[in-house]
Amino acid sequence: MVVYDFLERNGTIFLRENTMGGKMRLLPIRKISRQSKRLALFLTFCAGYVDAYTFIVRGNTLVAGQTGNVVFLSVELIKNNVSDVRDKVLTLLAFMMGVFLLTIYKEKLRIVKKPILSLIPLAILSIIIAFVPQTVDNIYLVPPLAFCMGLVTTAFGEVSGIAYNNAFMTGNIKRTMLAFGDYFRTKHTPFLREGFIFVSLLSSFVLGVVFSAYLTIFYHEKTILGVPIMMSVFYLSMLFASWQKKVKEKA
Repeated sequence: MVVYDFLERNGTIFLRENTMGGKMRLLPIRKISRQSKRLALFLTFCAGYVDAYTFIVRGNTLVAGQTGNVVFLSVELIKNNVSDVRDKVLTLLAFMMGVFLLTIYKEKLRIVKKPILSLIPLAILSIIIAFVPQTVDNIYLVPPLAFCMGLVTTAFGEVSGIAYNNAFMTGNIKRTMLAFGDYFRTKHTPFLREGFIFVSLLSSFVLGVVFSAYLTIFYHEKTILGVPIMMSVFYLSMLFASWQKKVKEKA
């Protein structure tokens, strides 16, 4: 038999799981802020959007989902497609370098306090790539994009204390089912809420892919301009929300 109760420790509320064998496990109850959720949804949408763009327009390569690149790389290696293997290897290495370098220098670059700064390289590069014709070799375009996605993935690794991935969805799918499993086991509502958070993240990624794929039909290489446009709109909406909050506090 398992008994559940609540415990507060250092200002954090935990769900305490007590078994008949005397074992105890503390499960943190996380409160998810609306702003953090919106940011996470936006980032997963952008990851799906950019992945669909590079896959359709820039040589069937993914800049966010590196698991897919490893699979494609292995297949192309067997088929002896040297150029495709080269593109995917360099894309994978560029993503890894983005993660590695930001991990080392994020404190010096103030990324810890202002992770939103990690989006600037992606926005600038997206504007440049939008005006590069498809005749240009993808080796000059896709790896730099993957590097930028590595920066973003590293800078944003959690939403209100809940670890998630904004660039690839396998981990998020696992977290979804773990949360729902914990809910059915404990009947505790915060786990259900966490599960739905991950469902919304998965849905946002899919919508990004669909939206980007649709726009490539009409705008081709310029589809990626949607990234800096969406970033600008989102950032302005955050500033407006912050201003509204300050006005309400003063009133």
